[in-house]
Amino acid sequence: MKNKIPPSELSIEKMHSGRSCLNLTSSVDWECFPDYADFILELLGGSIISKSDGADVRIWEVLIDNEYFFLAFDDFPVMITLESKSPQGDDYLPAFKALLVEKS
Repeated sequence: MKNKIPPSELSIEKMHSGRSCLNLTSSVDWECFPDYADFILELLGGSIISKSDGADVRIWEVLIDNEYFFLAFDDFPVMITLESKSPQGDDYLPAFKALLVEKS
């Protein structure tokens, strides 16, 4: 899955929860999310802990560097995000962004 990381779409922002998220792409649809999730987790050295799939949203709990995150697909607007669940997770996101830019 080469060139699936558009560096221009990678951005970190605060969510309503106060935690940070890394916006990954708006170019992947609901059906392709599992392959994209596997691709991203391989690059970041992560693993899937649990999956919750709905009609318009998919929220998977993942473990990366001994820290838990949500890898989420939202259908409106379409976006895949890596969402922090803790202050420590917030601190990881800039390094993850840099790694993904490097590998894009």
